[in-house]
Amino acid sequence: RGAMLAAIAAQSLAFHAPRTAPPSDRSARAVPPSLGWLGGAASLTDEAKAARAREEALVSWLQDNDVYMSPQSGWGRAGHPLRVESDTSDDFEPSGRGLIARRSIIQNERLLEVPGRLVMTKARAQEVLGAAVPEEMGEYIALALLLVHERAKGSASMWAPYIGVLPSIEDVGPSYAWAEAELALLKGSGALDSTRSFQAKLQAEYAALRETTLARHADVLPADVVTYDAFVWGMTMLLSRGVDLKDEDAGT
Repeated sequence: RGAMLAAIAAQSLAFHAPRTAPPSDRSARAVPPSLGWLGGAASLTDEAKAARAREEALVSWLQDNDVYMSPQSGWGRAGHPLRVESDTSDDFEPSGRGLIARRSIIQNERLLEVPGRLVMTKARAQEVLGAAVPEEMGEYIALALLLVHERAKGSASMWAPYIGVLPSIEDVGPSYAWAEAELALLKGSGALDSTRSFQAKLQAEYAALRETTLARHADVLPADVVTYDAFVWGMTMLLSRGVDLKDEDAGT
């Protein structure tokens, strides 16, 4: 893995940009979105209203922290929209996370830039958690601990708006988090063996953390915060949203 394996603070962006030259002004920013695509407030359920508030907070946070989004893109479902949402679909089917281009894009055209200070990396975990993240610790483990630590801080976390839109383990639905009755449906398949193997790895990793990192650095990573379930959540976020950045430049 590259040294810049990261959980980027711009979660699922369905991206569309017309075939035009990129703007020369690097400080240009997209027009603030109205998020009207979520529907009128009167038509929303309480759950949808809460989701809307979280996504509006994320959009404001991105703008306040100088995240660049192409001014050639709009918001909503216009001809070439840029939209922030929890789910991405293509042809009415769930398609996971990532960038979807529905129009041609010029090579090297800038579509999105995230300042390095917003990126969660192992180096950032070391800054925040100090000696609790030694050099020999793996990147996934370091980032999982950082995610759990920052989630526990609530609104005091710099990444709170981003963490606020991250899903639960149940929403992601990895087989290693299934109930035994659900796993029984995989009996006889290679998927069951792979799932059992990964469950064992997670349990072994957490047991090692309990004996070492959590025991030695309880002041930073208390065991009642970094529970097994919290650790699995952090790993699930990385496995579903982690990005391996090839560029070693930590600027943007």
